[in-house]
Amino acid sequence: MVEYRVAERRDNIDLVWSISELSSLFERRTNIDDFLQAVVDRIAEHLESDVCSVYLLDEAEGRLVLRATRGLDPGSVGTVSLMLGEGITGTAVKELRPIREARGNRNPLYKFIPGTNEERYQSFLAVPIRRGLSRIGAIVVQHQKQDQFTSHDTRALQAIAGQLASTLENVEMIMELHNRRAPLLPAQRGAAEQIACQCAAEGIAVGRVVHLGGGDDAIEPNHDDEDQETAFRRALERTDRQLEALHRELDERLADIASLIFGTHLLMLRDEEFSGLMVDGIRNGSRAHVAVRTIVDRYVEMLSASTNPRTREKTQDIRDLGSRLLRNLRPEQEDGGDLRGRVVLAHELFPSDLVRISAEHAEGIILTGGGATAHITILARSLEIPTVYLRAHDDGNLSDGDMVAVDAYEGVIHRDPSPALLERFERARELHRVDDTVRGEGPAFTRDGVAVELLANVNILHDVEVASRVGAAGIGLYRSEFPFLVRNDFPSEIEQLGIYRRIAERAPEGPLVFRTLDIGGDKLFSESEHSEANPFLGLRGIRFSLAHRDLFDEQLRAMLRAGVGRDLRIMFPMVASVEEFIVARSRVVAMQKELEAERIEHHRSPLLGVMIELPSAVELASDFARVTDFMSIGSNDLVMYLLAVDRANERVEQLYQPVHPAVLRAFSRIVDAGREHGCPVSICGEAGGDPQVLRFLIGIGLRSISADPARIPGIRTTIGQIDSHDVARLASELLSVSTTDDVLQRLGSM
Repeated sequence: MVEYRVAERRDNIDLVWSISELSSLFERRTNIDDFLQAVVDRIAEHLESDVCSVYLLDEAEGRLVLRATRGLDPGSVGTVSLMLGEGITGTAVKELRPIREARGNRNPLYKFIPGTNEERYQSFLAVPIRRGLSRIGAIVVQHQKQDQFTSHDTRALQAIAGQLASTLENVEMIMELHNRRAPLLPAQRGAAEQIACQCAAEGIAVGRVVHLGGGDDAIEPNHDDEDQETAFRRALERTDRQLEALHRELDERLADIASLIFGTHLLMLRDEEFSGLMVDGIRNGSRAHVAVRTIVDRYVEMLSASTNPRTREKTQDIRDLGSRLLRNLRPEQEDGGDLRGRVVLAHELFPSDLVRISAEHAEGIILTGGGATAHITILARSLEIPTVYLRAHDDGNLSDGDMVAVDAYEGVIHRDPSPALLERFERARELHRVDDTVRGEGPAFTRDGVAVELLANVNILHDVEVASRVGAAGIGLYRSEFPFLVRNDFPSEIEQLGIYRRIAERAPEGPLVFRTLDIGGDKLFSESEHSEANPFLGLRGIRFSLAHRDLFDEQLRAMLRAGVGRDLRIMFPMVASVEEFIVARSRVVAMQKELEAERIEHHRSPLLGVMIELPSAVELASDFARVTDFMSIGSNDLVMYLLAVDRANERVEQLYQPVHPAVLRAFSRIVDAGREHGCPVSICGEAGGDPQVLRFLIGIGLRSISADPARIPGIRTTIGQIDSHDVARLASELLSVSTTDDVLQRLGSM
C-alpha cells in the first residue's frame, strides 16, 4: 500500500513539474519571494510532506540561506543559514548528492537550529539543486513520521531540482543584486558600398542595422507632455506581454533548447526592486528613459563586478531588457518581435543570444569579433539565420539604421543597396531555397547503381524536421552539446531526456546516432571556470565526460531512456585511445544495469562507436574497428589536428585544406580498416558535403555520408553524377601524389 501510494504520488509530481507548468507557476507570481513560496507549497502538497524548504547558496559567503519554507517557522526565512558541509543539508550540497534519513535527528550530521520548530520532524530528505558542477542550493522535505520517504521520492525530487535549477540560478543573480548597498540613482541631470566579409551561415539578409545591446541613445523618448510614470508602466506591461509571447513562440519552434531562455528577462521585469527604482527615479524628477538607462547601467556595472561567472554572463540579458523597455516607451511602438527587418551587428554572441535573435525574427547577423566559433556557425545554420563576420577590430563603419543587403553566399555586405540590387537579392533567395518537391528518398545512387547512405547531422529539433523533408535515411550525428551550450550549463537527466525523446520521436526511421558531450576547443561555455590556456589540447570530448562521471552517467541514462524502440547508436567524441573507449563502454553497461534495477524502460542493446578525429585514432583505426560497432570520421577536427591549423584563425585559415594529401591518406586508412574488420564507417564532417572530396570518398569505398540536412539534396545530385569505377581510379591516383596543388589539378580535370 505504501509503495503504491508513493508511486501514485511520484506520477503526480511528474505531471505537475513539467517545464511548461514551472513557467506558468512563475508567470502567476509578481515577485521572487512569491515564486519561491509557490514552489515549496506545490512540492509539499504533491509529496505529502509536512515541511518543504528551499535554500539558496550565497557564494560570496559560502552559506546556504533559507529562502522559503512551508512547515518551519516563517520567521526563519532569510535569517537561518548553513555553511557548506554543515548539517545534513549543507553536506548534501557540498558533496552534490541526495541524503535521505529515516530519522534525521539521529544522523551525526544533523544540525539543530533553535527557533525553526523542526525538532518535531523525523524523516529527512535533502536534494542539492545544481547546474552541472555548480551548486545553486537545496530542496529539503521533512515529515513527522519516521522513514516516510523512499528512493522513488529521492528520484522525483532530483527531477524537480533539475527543472528548477535554471530559474533558481536567475533568482540567485537577483538576490546578489539586492544584497548590494550601493546607491542606484544619482542626482538628476538636465550609392551602394561593398564591404568584404567571411561567411558563417549561408543566406540572404536585407534590413536596417541594429547594434546588439547598443544604440539605445538613438531611441527617441516618449512625448514631453505625457505623464512619465504612466508611460513607464505602459512600457512595463507591453514588455511583459512581448516576453510572454516570445517565450511561448520559442517553446513551440525550438522546444528542445527554448526552456527558460527568457527566464532572466521575466524575473528582472517582475522584480519589484528593479522596476521600483525606476519609478523612484521618475518620481524624483527624472524622465522615464533616463531612469531606465540609469538603473540598467548600474545593474550591468554590479553584475560585471560579481565574482560569480554565471552572474556576470547575465549582463547581456539586462541590456536586452533595458533596450526593450526603452523601445516600448515610445507611444507608437507595436507589440511583437522587435527585430523584423533588422540585421543585427554584434561583437560577439553567446549561443543563448543567437536563439533569442532567432525568436525575434532578425533577418541576419554581422559579427565584428574577427571570426565565428564553430558552435555559433553550426547553430546559425540550424536556425537558418544568414551570418557573416568581419575581420577583427573592423565594424565596416556600419551605424544603426544603415540599410544593408548581406550576401552570405559570396561574402559581401552592400550598404544602401539600389532597388535593382534588392530585386536581384530576392531572386537569389528563391534560387537557393531548398525545393522539397524534388527530394529523394532512401539512399543515393551513383550513375552505375552503387548505393550510398545519406544521413543527417542534427543540432536542434528544427534540423530533424528538415532532415525528414529532404529524405535523410536517419540521423548520423546528433550533437548533444547544443542544449548545454545554449543554456551555458548542464541540463539535468530529466531535461536531457525530454530533449532526446523529441529528437527520437521526430527523426526519420533508420539509425539514430547520439554523440555524447563534446565540450572544449571552440565549443566552450562562456566565462567558464573550466577555461584552459589551450582548450583544443585540453579537457574536451570524452576526456571531459570521463573526468566528470556523474554528468556523463546522467547523459547516458537519458540517451538510453530516449532511444527505446529506435536503432540507437551512441558515439564518443575525441577518443585518443582504445582504453578511453573501453572505459566509456563500461559506463554504458553500468547505466543499463542501474536502469534495470530501477525498473525504468531503456534501450538494452545500443551500438557503440567512436569519432575518428585525432591523429592517434587514425593510427589505431584497425584496433578501434575490432572493438567498436561503428566508426565515424570527424573531418572538421581531423583536418585541424593533422595540419595544425585552427580553422577559426583568420591568419592561417587558408591552410585548412581537406584535400591535403595527408588528410586524404588518413581518410583512406580509416575506410580500409573498417572494411578489413567489418566495421561500418561514415563521415560526418563538412568534407563529406564538398563535391571534390565526395568523389574521392566514394572512390575509396565510403558508402555512408552524414551532412547538414540542407546540403543533402546537393550531395544526392553529385553522387548521381559519379561513376564508381571512374572515381576509384581517381582516388588511387590522388593517394600517390604529394602536394595539394597536384590533388587540386587532378580533381579539376574531372
